[in-house]
Amino acid sequence: MVILCVLKNWLGDVIFSSPAIRTIRMNYPAAYIVCLAPKRCFDILKANPNIDEVISFDERNEQRSFIEKWKLIRKLRALKPDQAYLFHRSLTRAFLMFLSGAKERIGYAGRRAFLLTKAIPEPKEKLHAVDYNLELLRRAGFQVMGDALYEFRFDKADSEHAKKILIEAKLGHERLVAIHPGANWPPKRWPSGHFRSLALELVRRYRISIVITGGENDRLIAEKIAADANHPNIMSLAGRTSLRELGALFSLCTLMISSDSGPLHIAGGVGTNVLGIFGPTDPVLTGPRGRGKNIVIHHVPKGFECPWFGDEFPKSGWMEHITVNEVLKTIECERLL
Repeated sequence: MVILCVLKNWLGDVIFSSPAIRTIRMNYPAAYIVCLAPKRCFDILKANPNIDEVISFDERNEQRSFIEKWKLIRKLRALKPDQAYLFHRSLTRAFLMFLSGAKERIGYAGRRAFLLTKAIPEPKEKLHAVDYNLELLRRAGFQVMGDALYEFRFDKADSEHAKKILIEAKLGHERLVAIHPGANWPPKRWPSGHFRSLALELVRRYRISIVITGGENDRLIAEKIAADANHPNIMSLAGRTSLRELGALFSLCTLMISSDSGPLHIAGGVGTNVLGIFGPTDPVLTGPRGRGKNIVIHHVPKGFECPWFGDEFPKSGWMEHITVNEVLKTIECERLL
């Protein structure tokens, strides 16, 4: 049996899909499971033992033209999929499932329902993204076993590289804490000055070393936080790891602190204790779901709802209202360090 899973675009959403993929594997242990996902998520999916093949789909770049889409369709048809599960609301992806020749095409109903052989009614209740995916499988007839915790995998080479960059950074032998200041949407970001003050106070109180993480786009803000802190135990490693190497790095940490971001879920996925600082996004829908402690601080200004969409941002600000002292108190009360 060949099963095609069509995943969402963002890193966090791909991590949220791991319990659903695990459930498919548990129900069909001998199946050949193929995932269709953005190229940036290719490597992290390749490390998942429940997945046999990953096919990249980037409709805005590599598969933008009709010719490239047709090549993809031919590749999918060559797999001769028996089942296809749509974990994405995209009409385009539903059409790809239809053209793949999959005998069964399962997804939530909506404007793409006519392309599915089994259109599942949308849940009426508010569900975390992990539970939303699992509910689709449950209503499709799957036996959903085990927990609803997500996972993130890496290999030995990733782990060795993470250890190497820590040695090169010449950090102390104290416990390691990661701080990730970036987020893919500016309103989700806790102020960099707050992160700097938090890092300095954590080092003073707990005798720890702090690594500031991020991708190439986060390098400037991470290096500025480290430079402003001006402490030998606070170091920026932004731009120095792949996503899987970042997971390996987080696995060596006692705690990871971040705004709502993909790396927050990478850390949760490797079992590290995480503290998420949330504002316009809703932790009920997209909060951390790892095997360590999943702690969230959330602030919504009076008169606003969450999740928030729009242009009329609160004049008094949003994320800056979560104070450094509030984060420190939460770390102490939850015994995260």
